[in-house]
Amino acid sequence: MTNRNPDAPEILFYPPYLSLLAPALAIVLEWLAPPGFLPGRFSASAAVAGTVLLILAGWLALAANRCFERARTNADPRRPALAVVRGGPYRFTRNPMYLGMILLQFGLALAFSLDWAIPLGLLLWAALHWGVVLREEAYLTEKFGDDYRALLKSTRRWF
Repeated sequence: MTNRNPDAPEILFYPPYLSLLAPALAIVLEWLAPPGFLPGRFSASAAVAGTVLLILAGWLALAANRCFERARTNADPRRPALAVVRGGPYRFTRNPMYLGMILLQFGLALAFSLDWAIPLGLLLWAALHWGVVLREEAYLTEKFGDDYRALLKSTRRWF
C-alpha cells in the first residue's frame, strides 16, 4: 500500500490492518495445523503472562493515542505529522502503538495457547519495522529536522 499524500511517509502497510490480520491468520493456521509447542489450554502461568502482555498492549495504545490527541497531531501514518510527540510512553519508545500491536500478538499467543501467533508476531514486527517505522523515521527527520533527530538520540526505537 503506497501513500499518495505528499506530506506523509511512504508506508508499505497500514498498521491497524496488520494488527487485525496477524491474529486472524494465527487463529486460522492454529485451526488448520496446530503445532502444539505452547503449553496447552488453561495453563495458568501462560494465561497470566499473556494477560499481562494484553494489558500492557492496551495501555500503550491508549496512552500513545492520548499523547497524539494532546499534541493535536495525526495518529494515522497516512496523514501529515503535525508535531513531535515526547510524552507518555514516547519517553521510553518511539513506537508505542506498534510495540503494543506486537505485544498484543504475543499476549494472545500465551493467553490462548495460539502457537502460530509467535512466528506471526515476528513477521508483524518485521513488516512494521521495514514497511512502516523506518519510512516514518525518514519522513519525520526530513520534516522536523534537528527536533526529531534529538528524539532519535534520546529514545529507543522499540524497547
